[in-house]
Amino acid sequence: MAEHSPAVTKRLYEALDRYDLEALVGLCDPAVEVVAPTSLPWACGTCTGLVGAVDCFTRAFGMLERTRFSVTEMRPTGDDRMTVVGNWWGRVRDTGREFDVRFVHLWTFRDGVVVKAEVIMDSAGILRAFEPGAGP
Repeated sequence: MAEHSPAVTKRLYEALDRYDLEALVGLCDPAVEVVAPTSLPWACGTCTGLVGAVDCFTRAFGMLERTRFSVTEMRPTGDDRMTVVGNWWGRVRDTGREFDVRFVHLWTFRDGVVVKAEVIMDSAGILRAFEPGAGP
């Protein structure tokens, strides 16, 4: 495994927790590919390049009042890959409702930056928090 992958992975989650778009972009290759479930309100399916990644992150940050990733496992899955498992907590800005779901993220690195991110999570748990209803 490349020595930089755990350190870069840790910085990715720190940036996500802070809504730090500049730090996220700085950790990505200009041709980065982000693959996320199309069922999520902010997801575009597959976003390519920094413009696509920024668009996806910006939409998510705009819809979520707060968010926190709790990483429970970082597992190298090759010289340039890292699988991360954990829980993702967030609060939806429009409804005030919260979600706490499991996730698996598959990161691919090259030369110390992310070239591909694949997102797998409990989309249904997130979507429930977007439903209008009885409040938080």
